[in-house]
Amino acid sequence: MIRRPSSLPAAVFAAAVLIATSAYAQRPQAPVGVAEEAVVSGKIIDIDPNTKAVLVQGPRGNVVELVGGDEVKNFGQIRKGDILTIARGAALVASLEPVDSKATALAETVDRTSRAAEGSKPGIMREITTTVTAEITKVDPAKHLVTFRGPRETLRTVKVEDPAIDLSKIQRGQMAKIVYREVVAITVRAPAASAAN
Repeated sequence: MIRRPSSLPAAVFAAAVLIATSAYAQRPQAPVGVAEEAVVSGKIIDIDPNTKAVLVQGPRGNVVELVGGDEVKNFGQIRKGDILTIARGAALVASLEPVDSKATALAETVDRTSRAAEGSKPGIMREITTTVTAEITKVDPAKHLVTFRGPRETLRTVKVEDPAIDLSKIQRGQMAKIVYREVVAITVRAPAASAAN
C-alpha cells in the first residue's frame, strides 16, 4: 500500500520530472532549460482513499507517488488502470520591455486554477503568469527565444511568439521587464478514453 505523503504541487512536478526523465533519457540535456511543451503520462497502479494518494507508473516502469489532499475533487472517481497525464505548455512571453540598467531583479507570480466538473474524473488546470525584472543573458531572434537571469540567479529561457515584440531591440546584458505565461494541466482518464485520443 502507499506509505509516503507529499504535497500535490511538489509531487506533480516531481512526477513530471521523473516520468519525463525516464521517457527521454536518451536525449542530451541542455545547459539552460528551454520552456517547451511537454506531455507525460503514467498508469495509476495503486490508490489510497484515506490519504488521497496514488502510485503512478511511468512508461519505463518508474513509480511516483502523488498525494492530492483536500484540493483534489472527485477523488472517488479514480480507478486502478486510469491514465494520469501532466501537460506543461511552453512559457510564452506576453510582453518584454527594456528597463533602467539599475533596476533590481524581482519576480511576481499570479496563479489561476480551474478544476474538473463535479462527478467527473479529477482534473486541474493552472495558468501561471509571472512578471520578472531580470538581466538578459542571450537573445536568439531566429528561434524567438530570450534567456534571462532571474532574482535567484537562475537562468530561464522563454519563447517570444508575439510579432509585435522586436527582439532586435533587446540586447544581452540589459535589464528588462518580462511577463510570461505557462499552463500546467493534470487529467485522469479511463484507459479506453486515453487510447482513443
